[in-house]
Amino acid sequence: MSRSNASTIPVSQKWLVDGFCWYARGMVRKQFSSFGWATEVELSEIDPSASLVVCANHASWWDPIVAMLLRQALMPDRTFYAPIDAEQLENYAVLKKMGFYGVQLQSFAGAQQFLSTSKAILSRPNTSIWITPEGRFCDVRDLSQPLMPGLAHLASKVENTVFLPLAMEYPFWDDARPHIFIRFGAPITVDIGSLKSKAEWNEIIVQQFRWNQKQLADLVIRREAREFGYLIASRPQRLNWYDFARSWASWVRGRRFDPRHSARMPRSRNDD
Repeated sequence: MSRSNASTIPVSQKWLVDGFCWYARGMVRKQFSSFGWATEVELSEIDPSASLVVCANHASWWDPIVAMLLRQALMPDRTFYAPIDAEQLENYAVLKKMGFYGVQLQSFAGAQQFLSTSKAILSRPNTSIWITPEGRFCDVRDLSQPLMPGLAHLASKVENTVFLPLAMEYPFWDDARPHIFIRFGAPITVDIGSLKSKAEWNEIIVQQFRWNQKQLADLVIRREAREFGYLIASRPQRLNWYDFARSWASWVRGRRFDPRHSARMPRSRNDD
């Protein structure tokens, strides 16, 4: 790599990213009932020598935090990077040291900068770029939004890179707080022999991207909690006087009180 290319790589300080993840994990525990994940293939099967681009739908404000926690928990050896709107990045300067890099995709120069910076990142080992190619917030059941062309363009320009679909939802089930559920789809490998046009890559990525969203939707609709692994397991939620009455009734009957409102959710280790 030339010295000029090296200079375009954003800063991603591991200690700062991990410190933020420690804080963010507490935020998620407070705001959500659980954080579950599923995957089509074992993540360990992804070539560790390949760079990684994780392509996620853009469902909510929480998406970047979810991405950072997933990277830390499931891919700790990979450095975190993520493009973000350049104007927003200026409002949160600390993100510049945590792998976020500004893009202005509304202009040709901005699109070129995105490609240049992303290619430089992916030319290094053990890197991961987390990107939301829908370009705006979209409902998780709306599969009609076209993906921004920069992702397919990037696929046509890089080698030894895996594009990994990621679907995210934040549904309410039987608890007062919502859940986070995600699913990784089938990896799309870009190597030296993958001589495809931008249009061909766009078709492949869109097909896998949307199919993975449908698979997660099926899991969420079925409400089968045990089909997920858990980064953060469900914990009992007491609802003031209502649960006080339930606990008193359990005591009268000589039973152990379980504040969960559904037996489907796995118990947290902290429940015992």
